[in-house]
Amino acid sequence: MSNPLKDFTVRNLSLAIKQRDVSAEEVAGEVIARCELHAKYNTLISQDPEGLLAAARAADQHQSSGAKLGPLHGVPLLIKDNIDTKDLPTTGGTPAFENDYPRKDAPVVRRLLESGAIIAGKSNLHECAVGATSDNSHYGIVHNPYHFDYIPGGSSGGTAAAIAARMVPGGLGTDTYGSVRVPSAMCGIAGFRPSSGRYPGGGVFPPCHTRDTVGPMAQNSADLALLDGILSGTESNLDVTDLKGVRLGLPHRIFREQLDARTARVFDDAVDLLKELGAVIVEADIPEFSDLTNKTAQQIGSFETKRDMPAYFETRGTDVTISRMIDMIASPIVKVRIAGIMSLKPEAEEAYEKAMTVHRPAIKKIIRDYYNEHSLAAIIFPTSPFPAVEVHDEVVTINGETDKTAMWRLLDNLTYQTVVGAPSLSVPAGLTTDGLPVGLNFDGLPGTDQQILALGHAFERAAGPLPPPSIS
Repeated sequence: MSNPLKDFTVRNLSLAIKQRDVSAEEVAGEVIARCELHAKYNTLISQDPEGLLAAARAADQHQSSGAKLGPLHGVPLLIKDNIDTKDLPTTGGTPAFENDYPRKDAPVVRRLLESGAIIAGKSNLHECAVGATSDNSHYGIVHNPYHFDYIPGGSSGGTAAAIAARMVPGGLGTDTYGSVRVPSAMCGIAGFRPSSGRYPGGGVFPPCHTRDTVGPMAQNSADLALLDGILSGTESNLDVTDLKGVRLGLPHRIFREQLDARTARVFDDAVDLLKELGAVIVEADIPEFSDLTNKTAQQIGSFETKRDMPAYFETRGTDVTISRMIDMIASPIVKVRIAGIMSLKPEAEEAYEKAMTVHRPAIKKIIRDYYNEHSLAAIIFPTSPFPAVEVHDEVVTINGETDKTAMWRLLDNLTYQTVVGAPSLSVPAGLTTDGLPVGLNFDGLPGTDQQILALGHAFERAAGPLPPPSIS
């Protein structure tokens, strides 16, 4: 009989547990063992092995009683440590919350638990979820399973690296600027940012209700579709299996500026495969796009975070104050960013209102018109302009030239979606010649989440799974 733990995916483990090929306790024990074996990658901030095993035993007893099973019955999932959990601390990756327990689970966590899932632990992240590398000054660096000395991307790097290393089958990240999709691309897994409002909000630090959302992360988009259905309260649907005639927009000027040659080669191969599968690639740029995004994203993010932070602290039920949290932030860069947000001047509200009432609607119209003009199902582009780089890199070398601002461009391709509320999916496209993962991104119009997941699934079926990292 084949080993049911070999294919360590959400769907496979869920099926194997329900068919009694493996018990929930055996799966939980495997997760604990793998997390211990690969502890050097520093993917976790907290884990309760005894609590995890106890929850798994309860799941097995529930199954033995003949009770109805949820779609994720007995499956352990990792939760990014800025998403509230009442039974494990929610640190936000920052010292002030090190032993701080929120009074209740975030709504997205409740949905997972109600579906039968078990919390595998809380994952490491860039401090306060403010950064793209997951180089945490307090809890330590998260390492990339494909290259130990390289970053996993951020801010949801712990979840991505743990899934890539097969420590857990799936988990949750959060995405305000691309923090689900960047680490998914750099760690060779699939990550999904849903349409804004698709999942219940609240219970996430730091708060930004317009632009931030929780996003599922897993080895493939089929697993993401399952998680998306549960988190959204809809049925999982992967109808699109044939890409013949599907029109995909490819905006070169915006998404391919200063693209690393290694990434470009993998992306071009992915585009060639899409063409072989019958997709119609429409090469057309989006007009008047980047400037409006730059006038909108930061203005919304900063103002809403400042305005929503006190309410989050109150709902969380913590004794920590905002000023104490800021004082204790370990990273000097993160401290400056958070302190700057919390000390915004009154005129920031005027900029916010203009962003929300003028610039944001304009961007939405530009995107909608682009899709309509070219009859598109999705937009495709490289998730990140370059693959993972060495930890602590202050500059990035792209095509032989160093660039001091390149780390900020990790998020360039992934910001407009957070402004217009569009679904955005990163799937593994392949490996560079030096063995680093590259992500292929599919974007859609708001509300086309299932279609985007189905397109990613169709590509993955044709491309085949990415070779797993060789880790010890």
